[in-house]
Amino acid sequence: MLIRCVSLMVRKMSAEKIRAFPIDRQLFLVREVAAKLDNLHGETAASFWRAKAAELLDLVVGSGRDRATAGDEVRRFFLAVQKELSAGVASEPVPVLSA
Repeated sequence: MLIRCVSLMVRKMSAEKIRAFPIDRQLFLVREVAAKLDNLHGETAASFWRAKAAELLDLVVGSGRDRATAGDEVRRFFLAVQKELSAGVASEPVPVLSA
């Protein structure tokens, strides 16, 4: 009976009403990208980010969002990664210098 109810609910949902979980709120993904970026520098980091941003843009567009909305979501993801990187730096112990 439960399966039948769920089946009826799914049939009544239209694609416009189903939303993917925003990528900037997927903490595992945010932390994974932040950790990778934290170990890269210069052009290597920029190249990695461009490739990841293009991959995420395609993913979000593929989930049904228009390109402008998808771009906004990728920008929010970038800000979440930056925040994660800043939090990581803030939590690192500060060396004590003595004279």
